[in-house]
Amino acid sequence: MVKIITALLFGYLLIALEAIVPGGVLGLLGFTCIIASSYFAHIEYGGWIIPLCIFIIGGIGGVILVFLQFKWLSRSNFGKKMFVHSTSGKVSSKEDLSELIGKKAMTLTDHHPEGLVEINNRSYDAFSSSGYIPKGSVIEITGVDAFRLIIKPL
Repeated sequence: MVKIITALLFGYLLIALEAIVPGGVLGLLGFTCIIASSYFAHIEYGGWIIPLCIFIIGGIGGVILVFLQFKWLSRSNFGKKMFVHSTSGKVSSKEDLSELIGKKAMTLTDHHPEGLVEINNRSYDAFSSSGYIPKGSVIEITGVDAFRLIIKPL
């Protein structure tokens, strides 16, 4: 019984640490500990009903732990230091970029097929639909894809 509870609690600890140290490894190890607690229940009690109950309870507990953790972390001082709440730069919206379609510009960098273009003394991310374009080439904007311009050489 001690092995079952220890594996379950250690799994919960690893799942809780996953919110602080993201990457998926600790969460996967926590899930493995929940499976191990089910295995220990099978060894100690036999059959499949008790191990299945341990696994279901462990899984539900892990989901509840993650939910409560993110609710608490978003409001705590520690969580406010961990998460990004604002950005430092301005991002042009898709509507702003659509006004540039049809305009001509100059490439600031080589496009392999992505790079930077300059329009009205402002640089934008751009994607070349025709592949490589050397730096300093005159291009035309043919479309918008998310937050970048689609260009073709002239």
